[in-house]
Amino acid sequence: MNINSTKPELRRALLAKRNQLDPVDVTRRSKILAEKLFELVKENYKVHCFLPLADDNEPDLRVFIGDAMELGAQVYTSDPDSRKVLYPDHQLVKGRLKQYKLGNNMRFDLIVVPMLGFYGKHRLGFGGGFYDKFLATQPNAQKIGVCFKEFKLENLPVENHDQMLDKILVV
Repeated sequence: MNINSTKPELRRALLAKRNQLDPVDVTRRSKILAEKLFELVKENYKVHCFLPLADDNEPDLRVFIGDAMELGAQVYTSDPDSRKVLYPDHQLVKGRLKQYKLGNNMRFDLIVVPMLGFYGKHRLGFGGGFYDKFLATQPNAQKIGVCFKEFKLENLPVENHDQMLDKILVV
């Protein structure tokens, strides 16, 4: 199996499949994922969570972000690919949602990462390496991936730099 050709092929197939999801169902299942995540957060936690990409049928965890901040957690996000457009109403947390820059020495309690697909506790992301680099700097954080159940893979090539997650939440 050639990793360099297999991962891009998987990404294309999974993105096409994700684009076919019913947006109403994505919203419903995103709320379930947000509830499951909220059970893991505590007051004063430092949480890193991705923001959903617009029109991408990605799990939308803005409800989780807002609830975690209301509980007293400090929530950070990153924009690993500034060419992608985030939902415009992510401003619901403007002023309280902090921006994390890769390379600072901040330590998180909980990190929530996006996935295109998964196998075991390994995720397939967009291929830029941002989250693998970031997770490698966070040995004590609980690392959680969120995904929809139809994106479970039967196999996934794993490279040395790929970071394993502690848990994957699926609906």
